[in-house]
This record gives sequence, C-alpha cells and structure tokens, in this order.
Amino acid sequence: MAAYAAALPVLAGVLLTLAGMELAWKRFTGRGLLPWLRRRSGTPLSATGFEEFTAIFQGSKRTELAHRQIQLVLRHDESDGAPPTTRIDLDQGIAVITRPRPGDEAR
Repeated sequence: MAAYAAALPVLAGVLLTLAGMELAWKRFTGRGLLPWLRRRSGTPLSATGFEEFTAIFQGSKRTELAHRQIQLVLRHDESDGAPPTTRIDLDQGIAVITRPRPGDEAR
C-alpha cells in the first residue's frame, strides 16, 4: 500500500517534468512532439495527461471529458440559434465566410 501512496507524487512529478519539456520543445521548434499534435493551437499533450490524472480523483471530471468529446463532433447549424459563420448562395455564386474574432473560442 505504501508503494501506491508513493507512486502518486512520483507520477505528478513526472507529469510536471514532461510538461516543462514539452513547453521548451514547443518554444524552440514551434511545433509539438507528436505528429498529430503539430498544430500551434489545440490541447497540448501534457494537458491531456493532467486531465486524466485529475479524472482519477474526481468522478465528475470523466463526465466533463466525455461531454467535451461529444461537443467536438456535434454540428452547429444556423437553426441552432448561433450566429451563422458561413452563408453560401449557389444561385448568385456568392460565399460569405465570417472569421472568428481572436477572443472568441471555437465551439
């Protein structure tokens, strides 16, 4: 039982070390470590590790993570009540694309 109690602080320390290394790598090279995380935006690998570590102790965190995954795959239509980001008129051959403001989050 003492080994499990000692493993949690060690795991937290390893996560912090990896987060620091990932941050340093991203600052020097401008990209992430893994090929599918090479975008500048998005969730860093260390954030995912911390969220899973938190989910061990908080049952509601697992529900929150599942809700985020569901929100990522849902469509946002004009009929949802959100302001439209694109309008396409095929008859006139016009497409209007509204770029999000820098302060807005992509939902």
